[in-house]
Amino acid sequence: MPVSAVILRVGAVSLGLGVLLGPAMVRAQEPIVPVQRHAAEVIGAGHLLQQVFGPMPAVAGTPFLGLAVLSAAALLSDTEMVRNSDSPFVRGFHDNALLVEARRYATLPLFIALLALALLTYMANSGKIRGSVGKLLRTAEDSSVLVTYGLLAMVTFFGAAHPAPPPHVVQMGFWSVSADVALAVGFALALGVMMTVRFAFDVLIWLTPIPFVDFTFETIKKLLSLSFLGLYFLSPVAASSVGLLVLLPALFLYGWALRIFSFAFRIVLRPVFVRLVPDSKPQIVEKHLSHLSRRLAQRPQDVDATTVAVPVSALAVRGIHRRAPGALLRTPEGVFFVTTARFRRRRVGLHGHLVLGRALLWLELRATHPDGRVERIALPRTYAQDVEKLCHLLGAEDGGSFGAVRVFGKMAGAVSGG
Repeated sequence: MPVSAVILRVGAVSLGLGVLLGPAMVRAQEPIVPVQRHAAEVIGAGHLLQQVFGPMPAVAGTPFLGLAVLSAAALLSDTEMVRNSDSPFVRGFHDNALLVEARRYATLPLFIALLALALLTYMANSGKIRGSVGKLLRTAEDSSVLVTYGLLAMVTFFGAAHPAPPPHVVQMGFWSVSADVALAVGFALALGVMMTVRFAFDVLIWLTPIPFVDFTFETIKKLLSLSFLGLYFLSPVAASSVGLLVLLPALFLYGWALRIFSFAFRIVLRPVFVRLVPDSKPQIVEKHLSHLSRRLAQRPQDVDATTVAVPVSALAVRGIHRRAPGALLRTPEGVFFVTTARFRRRRVGLHGHLVLGRALLWLELRATHPDGRVERIALPRTYAQDVEKLCHLLGAEDGGSFGAVRVFGKMAGAVSGG
């Protein structure tokens, strides 16, 4: 198991215990004045964690919409009707630490802008053809909202700590950071994990060749986020409990989501980048990948004899995770798939009959071994103009069209013939 995944899981469990058990940690203490004072501080800290963590699943699911609703709630909580209310629920809504801090930045133009951005990303991700642009917009949305919410969480912790004693300091080797900064970073990491897993599902839905499934999925996400935010405004404790039920599975899916994330940008969306930045068109021998051949060379004269080094992902390779990133190399010793992970790097020889064809969203290399086993590797369609050259260099046969492309071609032929 990767070290980063272990750290994330341990940190999330610790964070979850702090969020849920913080208010109840000292209820069984004896009624001594210092203990009571400490109990009040712990309970207040637990409530603060719940108020910051509560809306995170909604923000992870629909970032711009989540921030727009929080901005609207902050504006509403500052109205005279809310300030003068005697209702305990309304007073709790007004005194919510996250909304108190958000009131310093929330404005009506900001709310309208966030709502417009939410509508833009909703429309861009609700179809197959415009989905590639939508995924790029979704990446910008996730990264910007991740930083924004992390900063909002940090200033919320700092703002709530003003009346209290100075925050504790977390010592990490030669580095020392305040507990508020450590908590804000922890919350940002948890939010990033949930966003990564959600983006993986976005990509899988987009790759599913079913009409209107993208629109349905995006609509369901919006409704769930609004429902979750409604629960948060009613009870931050309940929202935090449900949020942990979302975070814990996301941690176990994080490695799988990273592979989906890599597959989307290395293979599927690569042609979009090339259209936007023509100078980034890949070469048959990528310099940043050709160095992997040094690990394969058994003779010194073969070190610089690589003729193919292109970015690929595994679709079905024995012993390799599905959609794992790698490189396709052709050296004097043969054709190999090599994983690009820094640790536990693996290689698989493709010694069977090679066929290179065109799938719907990528090129596909199939290696049929003598025992009938077929290994499949995806290449970005940026190499579509170089298929003939790749076939020559790899010693592969041009397989034409695969999968849905072949079906669509037959349908088009039948329609034109009719």
